[in-house]
Amino acid sequence: MLMSLTHQTLQAPFTGVVAAVTIPGPMVVVLVAVTGIGVWAAMMWLRIKAGRRRLEVRADILRQRNRKLENILAVAARINATMNLSELGAKVAAAVEEVTGFRRVILYLWSDTTKAFEARSFAGVAPAEQARLSSRQILASEYDELIREEGRYSNCYLLDPAGQSPGDAGLCLDLLPDSRKWKAGHRLVAPLASSTGDVIGFLDLDDPASGLVPDPAAIRQLEFLIRQASTAIESAEVYDHLASKNAELSAASEKLNSLADMKKNFVANVSHELRTPLTSISAYTELLQRNLDTLSSESLDEFLDVIHDESVKLTGIINDILDLSQMENGRPSMKQVDTDLVAIVGHLREAWESRARRMNIRFALDAGDENINLPLDPLLIQQMLTHLVGNAFKFTPEGGEVKVGVHETGTAVCLTVQDTGIGIPDDKLGDIFESFYQVDSSATRRHNGQGVGLAICRDIVVHHDGRIWAENVEPSGTRITVLLPRRPAVVQPADPMSLTGLPFEAGEFVQRLMHWISESLGIQVATLMVPQPGGEHLTIRAAIGLPESVVQSARVRKGSGFAGHVWESGETLLIGDLTRDSRFRRELNEPRYSTPSLLCVPLMDGEDLVGIISVNNKVDGTALDQDDKVFLESLAPRLTSLLTRYENWQDGARDFEAIRDTLRSTTALGHMRHESLLEVCQEICLASARRIMLPGDELEHLAFSLQFYDVGLDTVPARVLAKPGRLDAEERRHVEKHVDAGLGILESLELNAKVKQLILHHHENYDGTGYPVGLAGEAIPLGSRLIRLADTLSSLLSPRPWRPAMGLGDAVDVIRRGIGREYCPRMTEVFLAETEIRRERILDLQTRQDAAANLNRLALDQAAPVPVLT
Repeated sequence: MLMSLTHQTLQAPFTGVVAAVTIPGPMVVVLVAVTGIGVWAAMMWLRIKAGRRRLEVRADILRQRNRKLENILAVAARINATMNLSELGAKVAAAVEEVTGFRRVILYLWSDTTKAFEARSFAGVAPAEQARLSSRQILASEYDELIREEGRYSNCYLLDPAGQSPGDAGLCLDLLPDSRKWKAGHRLVAPLASSTGDVIGFLDLDDPASGLVPDPAAIRQLEFLIRQASTAIESAEVYDHLASKNAELSAASEKLNSLADMKKNFVANVSHELRTPLTSISAYTELLQRNLDTLSSESLDEFLDVIHDESVKLTGIINDILDLSQMENGRPSMKQVDTDLVAIVGHLREAWESRARRMNIRFALDAGDENINLPLDPLLIQQMLTHLVGNAFKFTPEGGEVKVGVHETGTAVCLTVQDTGIGIPDDKLGDIFESFYQVDSSATRRHNGQGVGLAICRDIVVHHDGRIWAENVEPSGTRITVLLPRRPAVVQPADPMSLTGLPFEAGEFVQRLMHWISESLGIQVATLMVPQPGGEHLTIRAAIGLPESVVQSARVRKGSGFAGHVWESGETLLIGDLTRDSRFRRELNEPRYSTPSLLCVPLMDGEDLVGIISVNNKVDGTALDQDDKVFLESLAPRLTSLLTRYENWQDGARDFEAIRDTLRSTTALGHMRHESLLEVCQEICLASARRIMLPGDELEHLAFSLQFYDVGLDTVPARVLAKPGRLDAEERRHVEKHVDAGLGILESLELNAKVKQLILHHHENYDGTGYPVGLAGEAIPLGSRLIRLADTLSSLLSPRPWRPAMGLGDAVDVIRRGIGREYCPRMTEVFLAETEIRRERILDLQTRQDAAANLNRLALDQAAPVPVLT
């Protein structure tokens, strides 16, 4: 073949000339070899270049991943260094946006208060939408719908409204045509789990910058960041919880020390108060015994008068202590009838005037001539008046004055007792109504007493659903005010089926149940054991024939002892002769086994253990047998039913007791004959909500919340509410707890999550410095922002113990200065526009608000101390 090439003829077609070229064979070989080597070299160079390019690309990818991991670690470090939960939420949302490239990030956190997930932080969400999302809760059932298994993508969930979900192919999306394109409606839900596996929140992600569904590597990076965020959030919550518990522990310790001091002082004071009249009685009685025949009639009358007076004083001390004990143990026996309060005061007037003359003190009574009838217990009200006026006389010096006043205030009756005595330190005004409390508890104090009189007055007022408070007056002295509701009678038809009292006294039901069992079986020892709430131990609920020390201390684990064995097996245990049963022989040394037989029967409600009945020691000395077993097993279902119904009844009774207390706490204490400033501020709030087109259901929630958002203020000490100037850390903690306290008071009304959210966050500041959570900006629900404005305006326009009422112009200026810090700019403008519409009504009401001030709960404007305008 090669040789034939040397004789090939080349013809130039364009000239028609034929030329012949002869190529030697070796040259052909060389040319072919060189050509092959060149081709091979070129191919190798291209392959090396492609490989280098791939290596460079991979190196770039690794460098990018390394930088991203370094970024994630740096972000995680910043997150973990943050202990403020509100600030932490904002950092988490920003970090997810930065690291993952999602341009829309919403962080939802679980709220134990509202029992729902709440949107707390945002990235890439418009303010208007933030407001909408903040006002909506995600219930646990709704969250479960988001994380259905068919949408699972690693440990996250990819949602597609079109019904397409990655399913089992979630980690192989890059192999499917167009499957990695991010479509409209896609959402990526990333749960945040605690160390125990509980979901504490989740991230709602949308709009990736790449336009693609994240690949598995990006998902793993996201999940690493989420784990760091979950740890940080859990740590912040634990930190807040520990700080709160430490503060509570400190307060409890101080309270215990205070109670210990009060107990010590009470014992000393009562000992002194009892010893003094007893000493007088004993001394004068001894003088009478020795000198009865020689005493003149005048001396005899004097001695008997002293003995009588001291006996009355002694009886009064004992009665006060017994009355206080009865009232603190529950509602006293009250017989409310329609009574003229002016007549009661008039009946006591002569005694007060007589005492005033003896003490050289001026006395004045201002009760008017018209009757003031209201439902009350005349004896209790008379007792209260005796204590209040007696206190006023006791602390008023000679030449001073005591004044008693009774008048109507709207649909309530106001009773005042004022003196010109020594007054009460401002920081003690809220403590004087505590049992056994005395401003001067020293042994050298000038005024006697046990510290129970004002506590009795407080309880009498509370049981009449009223209010009582003390305040100092100028130039000296104290005024105590009692406000009693004057409500219309409620007429109800007679109901023969209604209960007039409790069906059982405390412990009576279980006592009768145990006697029924013991007498039916003829046994001497019977024990009812029930599982503890945690389910770790059985404890003795009731027993016959056991020492109290055993009943109080017994704890039985599952599988331990007779009852533990029955608990574990769920079957009856009958032991005819304990001496022959090796499992329980060690128990025979206990003295309660006078006969060597035992019967234990489980009380089961389905698969749940309600209790275990254990019996032994038959009265006739015989062993328990199969007949006893069959009989007690026949009782078991009935005992289970009775115990379950009893527990349900107790739970219901506790629920209705809580409802009663809630209704008492939230029922308004009278109304003025005209509208109040508070009502106008609430009207402004609702009008603002309508102006921003708040949906109807949310408007209803806002209307309810407006009436009861600050009911928890009643739990804040009065001295804190009335304190001028800034609050210290302990006082601040008292104030901040009133939000949770209020929700606790309202809990029996079964509030929905939305109402709880509005009440919970109504003291949040727009800049994130508020409480209790520290939400900021649009994360604060719209309704809460409006309530905050209404609360502030009402407070500023009303007088407070530390400042007079502000004019409307000054109040508006204060609110405007707080825009962006305390108040939402957008909501404030709407709110103030509605306020301006009602300017004339507000100005008119301010001129006649003095009488209404007593009907309003004390409110706070201490969050950013409001200046006192002079």
